[in-house]
Amino acid sequence: MEHLFFSCENAAEVWKMAPVRWDGLQDKQHNLWLWWEQVTQALSLEQGQDRVNLTINILWQIWKARNKKVFEDANQEPFKILRKAQAEWLEFEQEREPEQEGIIIQTSSELNSKREMPRERVIRLYTDAAGKGIASKEEALAIRNALLMAKQAGWAKIIVYSDCKSVVKQTNKCSENDSNIATILEDVQDLRTGFDRCSFVFVPRTENEISHVLA
Repeated sequence: MEHLFFSCENAAEVWKMAPVRWDGLQDKQHNLWLWWEQVTQALSLEQGQDRVNLTINILWQIWKARNKKVFEDANQEPFKILRKAQAEWLEFEQEREPEQEGIIIQTSSELNSKREMPRERVIRLYTDAAGKGIASKEEALAIRNALLMAKQAGWAKIIVYSDCKSVVKQTNKCSENDSNIATILEDVQDLRTGFDRCSFVFVPRTENEISHVLA
């Protein structure tokens, strides 16, 4: 089980891209039950239930992808595994708390009314991060994960929106003033070259509400 959920190449890629991170528990991955015991301690923290519920969906989708490989010889890309886990988690949350669905729809409508759609086919990615670490580092990791997901999806033209002005500024200037994120920004610049178009735009928190709530 430990190999299936953590050590397998596909599973490892899924966790790298996942919006929920358990960075302090790598040393517990040799024992699934020990790892899970530590994960459930997050239930008492703010938004801990959401993190655990999403983690459950990720584990479930990794399990199902493995079954498809074993019994049907069908490979499933890590990005698709994660996308399915997120979709099912959001569906579960909306069914559990119907009033949240109206809030999300309203916010999405407001966002669309404030922006003109690009003339060319460009995918918009809105990023945000929540964690116990350094804020700029968490935000930079979120942007890097967004590029990895976009690359997995095969998108050629993307715009990345973030409400972290300092990280967006450093990314656009290709400068690494913050030593905490220098290596991450190098990865971002390398990934950036793999797209026909890739730009980074700062948006205020009020324009990034959905990503903020999910984070």
